[in-house]
Amino acid sequence: MATTETTTIVVSDLFDVRQTQWGGRACFASKDIPENTTVLQTESAFGATVLYEFRKEVCAYCFHYEYGKYCKFKVPTPENGVKLTRKFQGAGLWFCSQGCLDRWTQFDPNNELTLTYESMLQNFQMKLKESHEKEDNNVEISKEIIGKEWVSISEWDDKISKMKKTKRLNQLPVLNEEEYASARFVALVLYNLHTHHKSSELFEHLQSNELEKITRFPVLLKSQTLVYKFLRLSLPEYLQPLLTIGSLRLIFGREYGNAFGIRQITDESSSEEKEFLGYMLSPEASYFNHSCRPNLKKTRDGNMMTFTTIKDVEKGEQLCIDYFQISEEPFEYRQKTLNENWFFQCACDRCCEERAMDSA
Repeated sequence: MATTETTTIVVSDLFDVRQTQWGGRACFASKDIPENTTVLQTESAFGATVLYEFRKEVCAYCFHYEYGKYCKFKVPTPENGVKLTRKFQGAGLWFCSQGCLDRWTQFDPNNELTLTYESMLQNFQMKLKESHEKEDNNVEISKEIIGKEWVSISEWDDKISKMKKTKRLNQLPVLNEEEYASARFVALVLYNLHTHHKSSELFEHLQSNELEKITRFPVLLKSQTLVYKFLRLSLPEYLQPLLTIGSLRLIFGREYGNAFGIRQITDESSSEEKEFLGYMLSPEASYFNHSCRPNLKKTRDGNMMTFTTIKDVEKGEQLCIDYFQISEEPFEYRQKTLNENWFFQCACDRCCEERAMDSA
């Protein structure tokens, strides 16, 4: 009989995070929970990024998107004693309202993150027109191959550290738009670790899916190394100690399988396809497992997510969400989608019932 073990992870007084024998860590109701109860509302995202193509249309603070309309508010040029070597371009940050711009300023009062993004934007655009070799996504990947790739990056790191600053920018790699979005995600995580964000400890508890993800998509290994080089040459001094090969691999490994898509919010009754705008990571929400018969629903309000029961939940029952809004899809489609994106074969009650029916 499957058992669970207690953990030291505390997220809510309504549920416990426990270690299971079948699906890693999971959330179990610590008391009877009625339908329509909010069991979790997240803090602002610990890591987030908006896709480059939507940077002017999606609010950098609340992720509001209005059918392709440009946001009207930009960050003013920092004036708190900062000397800029190049003309300020707005750090790639656009906001839907003065209120969101003000909240960003409260979040980044010393312009540390804004100037980090500005440096990254200028370095990215400087290289944007250069060619970018297409990588093969059909190569063999193993733990040893991943390790060897990072050894070569460590050697590059040593070489860079001995170069004059003026010569380092010649080593700046060319990133594509997806890699640049990934770099901004990593930068935000590092900034939140630097400022001791409330979710920092929960982030450290998240499991890494590095090997599973890179085995499925080998091209990601090369992308990770390019992002590392780009950040090493772009990040300001205050974040440099936090950027190590180990920390970058953990950030990516924890993002894979734990991040939530940022999608256009539409009316629930609408059949309109929701635009994929970016992705965000809230560690406290990453312990919910998937079920094709979920008892929680997720809604996003700005940069926060709310998880609410959609039925009565008994004490000891696992709290689950629908990872990919696929609960209405047939059994085979659900299994394939979950395996390809989250690296597991779903064995929820519903899938077990349907599998038994198919084999009967």
